[in-house]
Amino acid sequence: MNDVQRVTASLIRAWQEGVRQPLDGLHLDNEGQAYEVQQRVAEAMGWFTDAPARAWKLGGAPGGLISAAGVPASDIKPSGWQLPTDYCHGVGIEGELFVRLGRDLDEHTDLACAYAAIDAWMPGIELCDTRWIHGEQADPLLRLADRQLNRALIVGPARPMVPSPDWAHQRVELWVDEQPVFTGSNSHPFAEPLNSLPWLARHAAAQGNPLRAGDLIATGSWTGIFWAPFGARVEVRFAAFGAVTLLT
Repeated sequence: MNDVQRVTASLIRAWQEGVRQPLDGLHLDNEGQAYEVQQRVAEAMGWFTDAPARAWKLGGAPGGLISAAGVPASDIKPSGWQLPTDYCHGVGIEGELFVRLGRDLDEHTDLACAYAAIDAWMPGIELCDTRWIHGEQADPLLRLADRQLNRALIVGPARPMVPSPDWAHQRVELWVDEQPVFTGSNSHPFAEPLNSLPWLARHAAAQGNPLRAGDLIATGSWTGIFWAPFGARVEVRFAAFGAVTLLT
């Protein structure tokens, strides 16, 4: 087997058997291979058999790899959702702002077009997990192949666009069992949370699944990743966008 086939086979085993897999000897050379693995695993798991991805995870940081992964409809959950037993191996929490598109976007999208296309904003939690043993320290391309560590998106109440949002002073807090574990302002890696949306519009179009009205997009973490315990109450609070909760 070649590298893509080996990585794909390992991830399929992890999803099907519910057991994290070793990283020993696994390697990918470029982003194209990582996205090929994403597609092959999705096909094997039947995530998008009935319809293409209508939800997306965006990630990355300035000067680094901008990344994306389609999220199956079955992994979109409402605020207050209770995490089932054996749903994931770990509870990685990222506090994010999600957006819902009100119109289609194509490969010619710029930042102004992206803003004009937003139908609603939502406070969100991205539930992260890894299908690798010690996968949080894995090579970035292997993490990208592994759905960029995504497991689910927990969606808070929708709100209309905030006029002229002051991102430099946007405050966010992450609470676990009523204790603050993160508090910050201007903590999105790009400062501007829609900065990568034009890139995603180009990426999605190149993948043959352009962004469409109604799509949900997680726009990147304001809190970094915090590994919460099982059995906890997790809440992310945005000063201007409300709160969202997850029961682990």
